[in-house]
Amino acid sequence: MEYYLDTKGFECPIPVLKAAKFIKKLKKYDILLVVSDDPLSKFDFENFCEENKYKLISIKKIKNLVKIKFQI
Repeated sequence: MEYYLDTKGFECPIPVLKAAKFIKKLKKYDILLVVSDDPLSKFDFENFCEENKYKLISIKKIKNLVKIKFQI
């Protein structure tokens, strides 16, 4: 399953904290797409995925949004 989490309007570290809480409801191999307007989210989620052994699928910057997709 693929899930969507909107974290627009929040700055570091809130998007990562919201994602960590949301992930508790997910199963292994589920995919989460996080959308943020904090440009630092890119680095936060790279570290978050590495630390938690999540598979980072993509990070796309589209205008002022950062879209991070990873697999649990």
